Amino acid sequence: MEIKYLELSWNEAKEKINDWNDLLSQSDFPNPFVSIAFYDAWVNTFVDDISNIKVIFFYYDNNLVGIAPLMVDLERKTIAILGDKDLFDYRDIIVNPIYSEHIYELLFNKITKENNYNDFAFILESIPEQSGLFNYSDNANTNNQFVKLEEDVTPIINLVNDWEEYLMSLSKKQRHEVRRKIRKFEAQNFSSNLITDKIELNDFNSEFFSLFVKSRQDKEEFLTEQRKKFFIQMLNNFADIEQLRILCLYDDQKLISACIVIDYDETYFLYNNAYSLMYNSFSVGLVSKIFAIKESIDRNKKTFNFLRGNEKYKYSLGGEDIKLFNVRVN
Repeated sequence: MEIKYLELSWNEAKEKINDWNDLLSQSDFPNPFVSIAFYDAWVNTFVDDISNIKVIFFYYDNNLVGIAPLMVDLERKTIAILGDKDLFDYRDIIVNPIYSEHIYELLFNKITKENNYNDFAFILESIPEQSGLFNYSDNANTNNQFVKLEEDVTPIINLVNDWEEYLMSLSKKQRHEVRRKIRKFEAQNFSSNLITDKIELNDFNSEFFSLFVKSRQDKEEFLTEQRKKFFIQMLNNFADIEQLRILCLYDDQKLISACIVIDYDETYFLYNNAYSLMYNSFSVGLVSKIFAIKESIDRNKKTFNFLRGNEKYKYSLGGEDIKLFNVRVN
């Protein structure tokens, strides 16, 4: 099988957004973190020299079958998938699974030799267990050495057809707790709103950031001005392509909880959330997530993804782990 490849700059790669999206939808694990919408916000915010980005497009019979968005560090002699662990829950090479082994073989051997990267190490972080990389590393006849370490988990719910069926899938105790928390919340004079477009984002962003930093001390340290800039552009990018859904709860006009969801493919990805500690007695943080799950079921999604972290509430609501790995390839 002869697969050809082409190295593009970041700006050249962005121009192929339709081909990129089509391939991503065919991959083993379509997710927004390897989409142009997410990458573009990150590159514009954090990458000073885009010449270090190498995007390899792989073709079979003139059809795009793989994309490797890479960052090359000449000083450290490492090659990484574009992105970082702080903001990206998943990172991977995008491949049509039929061609994955051939693409990895080219990437780790022929392409590295042709570019004089023979003594460079691939540092691949946040690789989901569904990645074709693992089949290749376990079965390929190669001189490469693979060191795999479990990095984290991202719990998901495999959704059912309706809300009551979902509730019945929970334990009796948890089902009772979910219903009780909803009743307690609905007994108050609270309201909700769904934000999906850029018009409402400007007012929301400032309210959300204020809520975010007050909910936990480490969040205040995390939310630098640079990360704020990234979040704003990223949310606008997904609003532009109608994949943004922000579920907000209010006490009168005051934002008390919000869940930022990326509606990608057949999955709701819970990217970020914040809630007011003053309303803990009403469980507004958990209630907003429950409402997000309910909406995903109402909209016939197949999966709800809580993303990175093993917080207890995720499992109480039915989450099951997807494992993430850190892989070093020499």
